[in-house]
Amino acid sequence: MSLFRTHARKSRRSLALLLGTALSFVVAPQLHAADVSTPATNAPAKEQILPGKIVYAQLTTPDLDKAKTFYGSLLGWTFKDVTVSKGQYTQAIVNGRPVAGLVERPNMVAHGDPLWLPFISVQDVKAAASAAKVWGGHILFKPQNVIGRGDESVISDPQGGLFAALRSATGDIPDDTTPPQQGEWVWNALLTSKPYEAAGFYQKLFGYQVEAAPDAKRGSAYLLESQSITRATINPLPPRLPDGAHARWMNFVQVDNVGATAQKAVELGGKVLVQPHPDRQDTIIAVLADPTGAAFGVMEWHDSTGTGDAK
Repeated sequence: MSLFRTHARKSRRSLALLLGTALSFVVAPQLHAADVSTPATNAPAKEQILPGKIVYAQLTTPDLDKAKTFYGSLLGWTFKDVTVSKGQYTQAIVNGRPVAGLVERPNMVAHGDPLWLPFISVQDVKAAASAAKVWGGHILFKPQNVIGRGDESVISDPQGGLFAALRSATGDIPDDTTPPQQGEWVWNALLTSKPYEAAGFYQKLFGYQVEAAPDAKRGSAYLLESQSITRATINPLPPRLPDGAHARWMNFVQVDNVGATAQKAVELGGKVLVQPHPDRQDTIIAVLADPTGAAFGVMEWHDSTGTGDAK
């Protein structure tokens, strides 16, 4: 199972460097986990597990209809409702392919703030959960098997960053070198008060190769790689947040025009948390929140390795 496009290593490493300073201005809502069990997405016929790959993203929201209206209008997503044992669940579709899952939890007081939760592939969920506890993490939802999807567990890292470990029942889709299109996830970043410690935690848990991010202050930013592909960056939390603020994962969606997307998000009832601004290689990013406060990033990223210089 994989809803995230993954591009050639050189391009991904270039992209990783784009977020070294830009994310230092992010102010996002505090994140908590939600108990979610949902079906699998399209997957390859032959099982292949790619540990460390971020293969899924799921929104927990108090109002599914409002979320569908917002993300559909903003990103061009269409939706396929799926029957689940409890609650309401829908898949977001781009070009006939699932790109995200959205689950409704009307009583968010009991389930935490609205958030996007990344799912990271792992060979053995029970082993990962046990190891996470040893290395200072916390298990919010114990390993469980979801029919048609696989084994999963929701975990908090030592600084409070939330993610789910997943062993897909049908395997992870191989990495894709085609450029991302409007509405597809393109990048992931962890914001944390202790980047060095966080890098060690995720390295031990998922077997990442960890490299210091070039041009970053020593010990302040890192690249996480698996299968020789850069999967995410680790960056410091914004200095304006209060002491003790929780770490949080931020996922970025490719869009055709970041400025127009940010303006439309406000018109649809969302907020702009970080204004659109250029970064390295003419890439433009912004951080938005949907009408219920779930934070996510949008990005214009141009792959300059295949067709020449970026636009």
